[in-house]
Amino acid sequence: MALLTAIRDWMTHQRIDAVLLSSRQNKLAHLGFSSSSGYVLVTRRHAHILVDFRYYSDVATRTHGYQLHRLESGRPMSAIVNQIAEEEGLQRIGFEGEQVSWQTASEWHDSLRPTLVSVSPDTLRQVKTAEEIATIREACRIADATASHIRRFIQPGMREREVAAELEWFMKQQGAEKPSFDTIVASGPRGALPHGKASEKIIVAGELVTLDFGAQYQGYCSDMTRTFLVAGRYFNVETSPLYAVYQTVLEAQLAAIAAVRPGVACQTVDAAAREHITHAGYGPKFGHNTGHAIGIDVHENPRFSPTDTTLLRPGMLLTVEPGIYLEGEGGVRIEDVVLVTEDGAEVLYHTPKTLLMTGEA
Repeated sequence: MALLTAIRDWMTHQRIDAVLLSSRQNKLAHLGFSSSSGYVLVTRRHAHILVDFRYYSDVATRTHGYQLHRLESGRPMSAIVNQIAEEEGLQRIGFEGEQVSWQTASEWHDSLRPTLVSVSPDTLRQVKTAEEIATIREACRIADATASHIRRFIQPGMREREVAAELEWFMKQQGAEKPSFDTIVASGPRGALPHGKASEKIIVAGELVTLDFGAQYQGYCSDMTRTFLVAGRYFNVETSPLYAVYQTVLEAQLAAIAAVRPGVACQTVDAAAREHITHAGYGPKFGHNTGHAIGIDVHENPRFSPTDTTLLRPGMLLTVEPGIYLEGEGGVRIEDVVLVTEDGAEVLYHTPKTLLMTGEA
């Protein structure tokens, strides 16, 4: 199994005999479903899944090549792991130090015989498998269809929460399990809030409205941002006070996407967007990273940030989402999910990135 081979290769570099996975994110590929319960223990010889009676039968039907152990009140995780450690000669076990609480780590230190080593297996999720890419493509398709629907739905006089409710309902109709995160609907001056969650504000004709949303599909996320002009069919888009801002953000986003290819450092992609916005005079108004990796979590590493030196590799999936935010006036952000290919990048969305007007066909 390619996943287990990759983990064991990583274990060699970490100088550990096994890794104990407890986070929902890092267990998903092993369990076959998303759960905060249970554990996965990968050793040199075997891969073990430890779950209680609620999940035991389900896991047994979903997984192959794993040794399944039932957690019970008289047989806790530590007892099972200690038994495996004795049978397989495990001396050093890695655990997810960034995910596990101090209290839990202390309890494990007292109850487990092998030495515990804090490790970061999240790096194993940076390059996606073909199956993961296909799943994220479907999550992106749902977001794409939703963007096309919602731009026709929005009308002056609606409340932001009404738009968010319609957006989330439509995503579920398209096959989403749930939203990837709390939906952002920020209209008019609220567009200057990068994370302006939907409020009771009424949307007014002539305003820009920024929608940032995503669909979770089979445990994987999409993430899209589009900024729309709320107006009728015959409204002249170029009369919007933020039209020039929109064009600057769009040009910055396209420049960043053009920089994406294998071997390029993440900070180089960030610089492509940031330098364009700075040269246009809006540098201080762009205060967040240009993007982030996406997968089981909506925000993963690496990041398109000024300090991230990670080199891009084929199979990575990241967002590209520069923005400009003018307090009291509004803001613009445009976001796509981008797949790093063998020779460049592929944008996974098809929704146009013009300053779309609601009500248009």
